[in-house]
Amino acid sequence: LLRQGWDVTVLTQRYPRTLPSAETLEGVPVRRLLFLFPRLSQLQQGRADLILAGLLYFPFTLEQLLWLIARAKPTVVNLHFVGAPTLFVLVARRLIRFRLIVSLHGDDVAGLPRGSWLDRWLFRAVLRRADAVTACSRHLLAQALAVAPEARAKSTAIPNGIEIGSFVAATPFKWPRPYLLGLGRLVRIKGFDVLLTAYATLRPAADLLIAGDGNERQSLARQATQLEINGPVSFLGGVDHATAASLIAGARLVIIPSRHESFGLVAAEALAAGVPVVGTCAGGLSDVLDGADAWIVPPDDPAALAEAVSAALARLDHDPTFGARNRELASRFSAAKMVDEYLATYGRAAIAKGS
Repeated sequence: LLRQGWDVTVLTQRYPRTLPSAETLEGVPVRRLLFLFPRLSQLQQGRADLILAGLLYFPFTLEQLLWLIARAKPTVVNLHFVGAPTLFVLVARRLIRFRLIVSLHGDDVAGLPRGSWLDRWLFRAVLRRADAVTACSRHLLAQALAVAPEARAKSTAIPNGIEIGSFVAATPFKWPRPYLLGLGRLVRIKGFDVLLTAYATLRPAADLLIAGDGNERQSLARQATQLEINGPVSFLGGVDHATAASLIAGARLVIIPSRHESFGLVAAEALAAGVPVVGTCAGGLSDVLDGADAWIVPPDDPAALAEAVSAALARLDHDPTFGARNRELASRFSAAKMVDEYLATYGRAAIAKGS
């Protein structure tokens, strides 16, 4: 957006509290407010401190938000994930008129069944009052519209974007043996426990590298030991963007064993690198892998995953170029295309430049 001449300001939750209330990141001013308000669940948990903090900060934060919007006079306010600021945005829009776009990205929709009645009410209310609604996949949008069907006419799916060039030009990761790659947060929803079971069943002539961190790292390491695969399996920990691109570029296969995915960013990155993928039909992942050089299997099925990995490796042995055409499909997920689609939603055609 900056490169296209737009002024952009980010308003977000000040969490953790140690973060500064204001700073500039990569040319974008970032303001952090305390989006706190009292909730019934806090009373049930005996958290009187949170109730008092919510009573204290709600009017103060709302005043700050109103002042910032009134001063900036933005062309559009994009609520980019229905989270803590939602109630404040709803109240602000009753007091100041502005164009409101609501963008859905994952747990703001998938987490609704775990939320309170207030969370569900806020979700429906903000989608009803929005000028437009976007979601990062058709699957996520369908989930949202099941909750708020009245938003259908103003809704569209805009896939998340990646900088394709950084994956096309990435230098393959140096590893002494061929390897398969699992990349992502080490949490249950990502299904890396299923991947370990499948790998132990298959025991291919390739190592398994798992890059990422999360609360399941220790349990996954124990599982690898129990399955007697902790030799060919390596946990690399969290990696930066450049290392992730290098890991993908050097992999024989990228394996995505997720139980659920709102989109499937790692899959899009693998396509950009021209690497074949074995993934599940979990949520938005099917959208990303549609038509790609990939095997798609049901989630939570180690046998099906092992069979797909075996088939993909056999295909690669027969045709080393398998996966190369994925680069063409990756253009669907370029950052430039994503920005253009958001700008169309923002109504940029009527305005040369805005904020």
